[in-house]
Amino acid sequence: MRTEIIAEIAQGYEGKPLLAELLVKGAIVAGADAVKLQLVYADELCVPYYPYFDLFKSLQMPMAVWQRLAATVKEARRKFYLDIYGPKSLQTARKLKADGVKISATDFYNSTLVLEAVKYFPKVFISCSGVPFDDLFALLDRISAPEKVVLMYGFQAEPTETRDNHLARIGSLRIACPMVGVGFMDHSSGAGEEAFYLPLMALAQGVDCIEKHITLDHSLQIEDYISALTIDRFSHFVQLVRKMEPAVGSAKLALIDKEIAYKKKAGKVVVAARNLPKGKVLRNTDIALKRVTVTPNDAYLPRKEDVVGKKLKRAVGLNKPVEKQNII
Repeated sequence: MRTEIIAEIAQGYEGKPLLAELLVKGAIVAGADAVKLQLVYADELCVPYYPYFDLFKSLQMPMAVWQRLAATVKEARRKFYLDIYGPKSLQTARKLKADGVKISATDFYNSTLVLEAVKYFPKVFISCSGVPFDDLFALLDRISAPEKVVLMYGFQAEPTETRDNHLARIGSLRIACPMVGVGFMDHSSGAGEEAFYLPLMALAQGVDCIEKHITLDHSLQIEDYISALTIDRFSHFVQLVRKMEPAVGSAKLALIDKEIAYKKKAGKVVVAARNLPKGKVLRNTDIALKRVTVTPNDAYLPRKEDVVGKKLKRAVGLNKPVEKQNII
């Protein structure tokens, strides 16, 4: 299954329409499957005396700007996602016909917003960052359409240290919550190599999507740049994921034809340990296991147990295979 790569602009647009357009176009050029921005209305996110109220207010943009961004993404046949924080941003996201919305850890306990999001959107990403897992399970029990939900695992520590990711939990989440999807939000340093390695490790855990921050240039220190990849590095990241995701394959314990052929080619088969006459009832000491050919032959036997106690129909020379049709 193709892993969805989400270019997370977050607050990186800084309330500036031109910057928002550049980041959106950069995400598209880089090969992201989806573009996501935070749709912020300061008064539904925090109180006026909150330390970052003015910052959040500066992120607000006219509806016409959001419409242009949505149109750009959809014209490129990519998904358009938005973080929402209350009824106003939810309604705006509906008007923009967003393909999905995200409920951040900020609003995890805002069950009204969560349930409304599930009601109105085809896909709802729910961040479970820092949330006790019992609370997560309790929320999922209240959701009537869990197939719409993708749990987003990961947290931001600007940047998050490698050892703090605990990627093994992704597999545990998939087992504990089989009714929903699971994604990974990578918040490693966007300038380091771990920005490529960690998502690939998450890929091996079977994530449905990877959310990755994007920026124009680290030297500009645009908002949310710390964990972001530049456009060129984001493009390289996409190529890496596409190259490596086929390696994940299937979790079913069933061999593919190439594996079966390899084993037949490399495996030992039963051969005579000495010249054996016709009618000989075979004992363990009469036979050995050895390689005899690089061309698989279904007539050869891989186990001594298949032969011991059986009688030879025809004589078998030293080191010659004991074939299925030659024993009774």
